[in-house]
Amino acid sequence: MKFFELVPNHKDIDFTGKFKVFIVLSMSLSAISVASMFIKGFNFGIDFTGGTSIEMKFKDAKKIEEVRKLMDEVGAPDASVVAMDTTGMEYLITARTAHQSSNPTSLPKQIVDKAGADQVTIVHADIVGPKVGSELKASALRSLVYTLLIIMVYIWFRFDFKFAPGATVAMIHDMTLAGGYYVLTQHEFDITAIAALLTIAGYSVNDTIVVYDRVREMIKAGVGGQNLETTVNKAINLTLSRTVITSGATFITIIPIAIICEGPIKDFAQMLLGIFVGTYSTYYIAAPMTIYVEKFLKKRAPKTGRVATV
Repeated sequence: MKFFELVPNHKDIDFTGKFKVFIVLSMSLSAISVASMFIKGFNFGIDFTGGTSIEMKFKDAKKIEEVRKLMDEVGAPDASVVAMDTTGMEYLITARTAHQSSNPTSLPKQIVDKAGADQVTIVHADIVGPKVGSELKASALRSLVYTLLIIMVYIWFRFDFKFAPGATVAMIHDMTLAGGYYVLTQHEFDITAIAALLTIAGYSVNDTIVVYDRVREMIKAGVGGQNLETTVNKAINLTLSRTVITSGATFITIIPIAIICEGPIKDFAQMLLGIFVGTYSTYYIAAPMTIYVEKFLKKRAPKTGRVATV
């Protein structure tokens, strides 16, 4: 069982005492992320803008520069070119509608005509019109909002009122920083990105609920007396081993994918590194905020004498 106690239970790291320092850091990073969204904007993929995604296989190996030159010659100079293996024969091409000719459905045919039907084979081609892309963008945004609202409602009903604001702020914080990552790196923001954001939100809420459950158990058992700050800090320390094991196992799993793979799966794996942002927000934002919310509620209703109802 020692293996499952990577962080000894008797440790007393002061997480809640550093709340003001880390909330300033988080607010600064969030402000930068939001500002970059308005100034630089997202690099939306063809899922949201419309365009063509093509898997093609050459008869002979081609360098990526040669494939890019081919795309330039068919009127898609800014198309994304990704090698699907190490042979130099299979490539994934994504080109926005704006970068193509007036008839986007002609792009696969133009490639075959230019390279030669005996030299290249179109394995698969997906074409998304601008109208469909716009509808997908709106649907993806709604799915994000609805998911976050459902999670927030669950937290509000599952735990006492004082716990809900911290979980809500932490989740919004994680989504904002994840969005900022996409803007600053200019990775394509597509359906895969939405899946990654929802995964990060899930990890964030999972960590938060684990800590909140431990706090509730300790309050019922009378651990920490009437001092919520002591109880919350102890609960975080007691769940450290569980978090290290869970997040560490996920980290080990996705590192090879983030390094070796190409295309959307690589971006998805890189985004999952955001689970550590979720852990950080649980320990330094969500949990400590419950203490300050309780102090605020006590000032508003000093005669109630209630410390926690969970």
